Amino acid sequence: MRVHLEAAEDHVERLAREGDPIGAVKELVWNALDADATKVSVEIETSELGGYEKITISDNGDGITPEACAKAFDRIGGSWKKLAGRTQRLKRMLHGSSGQGRLRGYALGTQLRWTTVADGIGGRFKTVITASASTRNDFEISEPVPTSEDTGTIFEAIGKQSPKLDKLLEESARNRIAVELATYLAIYRDVEVIYLGEAIDPQSQIQRDDSYELTFSADGGGQLSARLRIIEWAMRTPRELHLCDGDGMTIDIMEVGIRAPGFDFTAYVHWGKMREHQGEYLIAHAQDSELSALINAARERMREHFKERVAERRKEVVEEWKVSGVYPYDGEPESETDQLERDTFDLVATTVHRQIPSTTRHQRTTLRLLREAVRHQPDNVHRLLDELFRLTVDDKAELDRLLNRTSLSNLIKASSDIADRLDFLTALRHMVFEPEARRLMKERTQLHKILENEAWVFGEHYRLLASDRSLDVVLDRHLNELGREVRNPEPVRREDGRVGIVDLMLSRARLENGRRRHLIVELKAPSVKVGSKEITQIKSYAHAVAKDPQFHDVDTEWDFWLLTTEMDDLARMETKQNNRRPGCIWDYSYGAMTIRVWLRSWSEVINECQERLHYYQEHFQHDPTIEQALQSVNFNHRQFLPVELRTPTEDGESELANEIDSISVSSE
Repeated sequence: MRVHLEAAEDHVERLAREGDPIGAVKELVWNALDADATKVSVEIETSELGGYEKITISDNGDGITPEACAKAFDRIGGSWKKLAGRTQRLKRMLHGSSGQGRLRGYALGTQLRWTTVADGIGGRFKTVITASASTRNDFEISEPVPTSEDTGTIFEAIGKQSPKLDKLLEESARNRIAVELATYLAIYRDVEVIYLGEAIDPQSQIQRDDSYELTFSADGGGQLSARLRIIEWAMRTPRELHLCDGDGMTIDIMEVGIRAPGFDFTAYVHWGKMREHQGEYLIAHAQDSELSALINAARERMREHFKERVAERRKEVVEEWKVSGVYPYDGEPESETDQLERDTFDLVATTVHRQIPSTTRHQRTTLRLLREAVRHQPDNVHRLLDELFRLTVDDKAELDRLLNRTSLSNLIKASSDIADRLDFLTALRHMVFEPEARRLMKERTQLHKILENEAWVFGEHYRLLASDRSLDVVLDRHLNELGREVRNPEPVRREDGRVGIVDLMLSRARLENGRRRHLIVELKAPSVKVGSKEITQIKSYAHAVAKDPQFHDVDTEWDFWLLTTEMDDLARMETKQNNRRPGCIWDYSYGAMTIRVWLRSWSEVINECQERLHYYQEHFQHDPTIEQALQSVNFNHRQFLPVELRTPTEDGESELANEIDSISVSSE
């Protein structure tokens, strides 16, 4: 017998919703449950080449009687379920009522077949219903055949090959089905749904389950009540708001409409009048209806819920890190600055904790490097994390909100800079004075390279112009500062004719009373004791500048520092000449140019730096140990330190630190 569906074919095609195969499976599973099935199984058969051969959904329900077959397939709507409210035999809650479920099969195949066994008038019969996408409105119903088989229905779909069907094989398909069936399976514990050989078990995936009473009203009416249930899952799920009837049966599904980064959850609104408003959610935002008021109340309560949950989750995650020993801070914060940094680290790290590797060793390394990023590059943290972890849109938005809501990043950067400088001075004192360390430190390849990036030691107002270059290049840099493009091709030479190599040339960032100031620093390895030889060398550099006629008309001050850890008695006497400031061993003026040569000790320079930082050291209560100071220097200058002064790192920490540095450099 052929049954013709009285509806326009394009309307039938729209109702089939062929782009949503997961929705089709859910609808057919609900049909089975509405037929009092206690077991439903979904199977997908594929070929060796990955093609889809058959999709089968079978159940042990009551089936469709021969008398009901024609009525079940010849019309849209008018389903018996709308009036019944409960299933016929077990009196369970009904899901469907629109009579459209059978059409969803076209999302799974072009050829459909229902084989159903049911107890009808005169006994138990088997009936087969077939349909084809080529004639969507026609259903062929076989003659019923007496049978002794168990009741139930087997739905089969074949003939369709579409990338959309691939979604059925993904874990997200099982999760979406579990989310929709969660309430139903919690009530009817004897029901079993098998998906691709594995039971759907929403209860095992629930991490947290909270319920709230909602009150709402619309159009000036009285107060109405409903219930909101929020389930947090241990599985990845799309965030959905399920609009359910009073029994918890899902009537409609819509977007949850709130941000809750880091949470996989589903919200269920239970309302006794929900079936009366089926489909209305599509226009609820455009009208002041009871449903729109209910949705708004639910969303507001969800925002409050997840605001509280975010604070709880952060504490939970941080405690887990502390217990496992991967948290990068020890003990309690020692100052307000430490507390500020730690609070910001907790905010940032817990926001992206799902992207952090799961192994203890990798967690420890990643969290330590994230701590350094927060400490040294707070303005760049969100970009850095996106580069390393490929953050979700929600995570990016949450990080931007956290880092931009106050001037936290500026405060951390300022306090971090001060702490770094105090750490560096402690480490520098160790490197140039501790006997074993000073023996290891080399001048050009180590101490020199470190100080290139710590030029503040010589004065806040200086910036590096040249490093480890010949005197010719140093003076070229000076001429460039003056705006002169061409220099006399004659090279600048010392008195003995040799090319002078100076270590560091620094320049004031601005003019002082119309005069420019340059500082030339000549470094000596900490193990070298300075005497007459080294003094003669630094004076020869100064003399080379003084005698060069190109600079006689330039209103500039040149200071040459010979910087050392230790000096002999004759050198020390030179630093205490009458009528000169301590340390000045030569003071020469020629025209508008002034040249001074200084013999300075590291002890003096470090003490001056600490005097400048004394206020901040007291305010921030930062007094680093040697170990803390060396760890800080290792992070910033590890490649220039002797092997003996390098602190151990976790595997991969150096590579990730370099990646952080490269991201920072590319953003500047």
